[in-house]
Amino acid sequence: MHNCHSSYLHHLFFFFLLLFCFALSGCSKEKETAAKNELEYTVVSGADIPKELSGLIKEREKKAFELTFSDNACLYIVKGYGKQASGGYSIAVNDFYQENDELIFDTELYGPKKGDAVSETPSYPYIAIKAEYRENPVVFR
Repeated sequence: MHNCHSSYLHHLFFFFLLLFCFALSGCSKEKETAAKNELEYTVVSGADIPKELSGLIKEREKKAFELTFSDNACLYIVKGYGKQASGGYSIAVNDFYQENDELIFDTELYGPKKGDAVSETPSYPYIAIKAEYRENPVVFR
């Protein structure tokens, strides 16, 4: 009888161990998804970019750059890809969200498609977004 009781305790122990593991994995998964907070933004260009920011972009456009700018009401985030041999480039915002204390700005540069008529003049592609003002550090990806 002693062996049966011991076996029962082992099964009970493993059951609770298994239950505990499921509980832990459930909690950590909720924390991961809760930490990522999608943010609203607007892509801006031309006259929608403050003059002071336009000047900063112009100064930096020949090389790849990352820039944040605030007018105390809005936060502007700019990613420039430097000099490209031709026109026809586009930039996509893959993601913009807050994770813990950081703002994550993830963009991607796409070159001209084969067969597209593009200018042979060098271009300096960049993307600028405007969002609600926040003091969080920005991480560019």
